[in-house]
Amino acid sequence: MEYFITASQLRTASDWNRMIALKLQESSSRGGGDRTMQVGICTEVGNVRQQNQDSCGYAGGLFVVADGMGGAQAGEIASAIAVQQLMRLADVSEGYPEALSKAIEAANATVYNMASADENYRGMGTTIALIKLINGMVYFAHIGDSRIYLKRGPQLTALTFDHSVAAELVRNGGITEAEAQHHPQRHFLTRALGTDAVARPEIGQIAAQQGDLFLLCTDGLTGVVGPDAVNHIMEHGSEVQSMAEALVNAACEAGGPDNVSVIIVRITEADL
Repeated sequence: MEYFITASQLRTASDWNRMIALKLQESSSRGGGDRTMQVGICTEVGNVRQQNQDSCGYAGGLFVVADGMGGAQAGEIASAIAVQQLMRLADVSEGYPEALSKAIEAANATVYNMASADENYRGMGTTIALIKLINGMVYFAHIGDSRIYLKRGPQLTALTFDHSVAAELVRNGGITEAEAQHHPQRHFLTRALGTDAVARPEIGQIAAQQGDLFLLCTDGLTGVVGPDAVNHIMEHGSEVQSMAEALVNAACEAGGPDNVSVIIVRITEADL
């Protein structure tokens, strides 16, 4: 099964989430290619923004979230293009992790060329966070401050490091993680897809285990809900869809200053 949509294509985020639930039910009943995977997806515009510039998609063991940036509708367009381009990886079963790099470069070129050709889209770009499950391995990549976490047993581990000014200062020992949470440049990205001619993703891989939970999320979640709270919600959840909804609700209850999107994937024995 392939699934891709942006939240603004429907009247409300609740409509969007109901459609996701229907798609998941259809996938299970049809016995499609992703039938063994347990997937939860939720998105909300938040309490402040007028548009949802996030996009999400999944197919064939591939899961992607993107958080667009740019004036007017440019951010929404950038994230949608990126996800649509990256969805081509769903049909690619060999050549990893190099296949991730090639797909990201292609998506970057599409967004960058569109922004360069039309002044209405000048400066648009998007974050991306994606995982691809194949032959018991999870290949992952990201650009920007959308994150990927692995929850294995009681532990929640970040697989990505934000590409932001504040995060780079933490990485270089200039400030602490606590200081980064309030740094005035914590939202200033040092990398994004489509803003430069050459993409600079970070790519990794990890062997999957039965019961693993992979969380992909935009900064609308992590900007207001800390890792301990995220871990608590996931620890006490049962179904992945209810976990995803609980995380998004927590972000909205914490003020919801940004769009927030979440994908949770549970690895089952049949996925390995």
